[in-house]
Amino acid sequence: MTDSAAFTLRAKMLGAILRGARIEAHLSINEVAEMIGITRGTLSSYELGRRIISLPELELLAFRLDTPLDSLIAPTIPETDEANDFDPEVFISLRQRIIGALIRKRRSDTGMTMKTLAETIGISSRRMGTYERGEYPIPFTELEMIVDAFGQSIEDYVDDEGPVGEWITTNKAFKNFMDFSPEIREFLCKPGNETYVQIAKQLSEIPVEKLRILAETLLDITL
Repeated sequence: MTDSAAFTLRAKMLGAILRGARIEAHLSINEVAEMIGITRGTLSSYELGRRIISLPELELLAFRLDTPLDSLIAPTIPETDEANDFDPEVFISLRQRIIGALIRKRRSDTGMTMKTLAETIGISSRRMGTYERGEYPIPFTELEMIVDAFGQSIEDYVDDEGPVGEWITTNKAFKNFMDFSPEIREFLCKPGNETYVQIAKQLSEIPVEKLRILAETLLDITL
């Protein structure tokens, strides 16, 4: 499959996932578009795969729909009152600038020129400049290519501050908790077992060599 064909297929897949999430939430295109501060036409083009949604818009959409971000990126926690406490346009604009700054820093750290990165992604240096300055939303598929060029993960660019970031972090923590066996979940939920959990946390932070010496010392004491 050519890069162009793969790009088109990924766009279609993202669009189908977005549409499926909206339908599952029993919301109209107008309602979801308003939630993330874009026009009906823009959302429609996203769902049809004609345009590519940006990561900040994906983050905000996941937050508004109360669905894990992972479910929108690849084929709950109850909603909080903070969902309507901020302007979506301000959020998107701020996140674009943050992501752009992260890209610029990573590119600088790796010694890569803007021209080289732009050529790798298949766009102009001028357009890459607008991405780095946060002047233009980065289509998610292009961000994936940028991240891949840096040898990073999309997770390195996902929001981890503010109500959306806190929601994403909490949702991930809840998902990880649910991956434990029922017995472990029951143990962790008992207030009286918090001391054991704290001990386990402290042990996990001890270097392996020191932990080995400690284990050998305890073994000598018990013999």
